[in-house]
Amino acid sequence: MSASEDLLRELAPQVLGAVVRRYGHFDLAEDAVQEALLAAATQWPRDGVPDDPRAWLVTVAARRLTDLLRAEQARRRREDTVAARALPDDWLSPPADRPAPASDDTLVLLFMCCHPSLSPPSQLALTLRAVGGLTTAEIARAFMVSEATMTRRITRAKQRVKDSGVPFRLPGPPSAPSGRARCCTCST
Repeated sequence: MSASEDLLRELAPQVLGAVVRRYGHFDLAEDAVQEALLAAATQWPRDGVPDDPRAWLVTVAARRLTDLLRAEQARRRREDTVAARALPDDWLSPPADRPAPASDDTLVLLFMCCHPSLSPPSQLALTLRAVGGLTTAEIARAFMVSEATMTRRITRAKQRVKDSGVPFRLPGPPSAPSGRARCCTCST
């Protein structure tokens, strides 16, 4: 180990303490001191050790810290600018009373599966199949019936929804009493 390496090892905690005391930001100060130590390790063997190595390291670390803080502030300004340009609808979830976007028909499918002409077990079975993605065998096991029975129940439910003539869209206020939609067996 060379004399300059020993000196850098000895000065590192002193420089870090001075930079943190003066500027705060422990994590950024630590990064800045590491960069100053690297600069010293490359420059001092070539140019010689300065008269006051501690002051040199503190000065270089302070400059690096200033650069890091400026870069952090610039990044925050860029992010704030982008966030300010974004419309609230782009980064906020929509209110519950707003219709679902046209690209996501899952909610419409859920309402159709919970059609009032279906019995509650049929509503649930059809919902598990169409929205939940479960297989008929999985649903049959959950209901503790045979797969053939569940196949017939789901087929009849689909046919009943088809025969009802309900269009594939969210229900409007007339089919949603008190402005609230009813789903499956819920009374609310």
